[in-house]
Amino acid sequence: MKTVAAISFHDNHSVSMDVDAVSRIEISAPIRLEDGTWCCEMLVRSSHGTVALQLLADDPAKLKVEPQGLE
Repeated sequence: MKTVAAISFHDNHSVSMDVDAVSRIEISAPIRLEDGTWCCEMLVRSSHGTVALQLLADDPAKLKVEPQGLE
């Protein structure tokens, strides 16, 4: 058996995930829910499968993806 993803829970209550062989990352447009919150889905596709994250926020601007280190 080969490990293709690993999740770590840190003592500062943060979570990190390592995913091997990433081929594409997608994010849906934010949509407003009935309770006034906003949600979107982020998909991390790899040659081993897909990791789906459902993201919730109180403002759609908080769901904006901002690349870092690509100058």
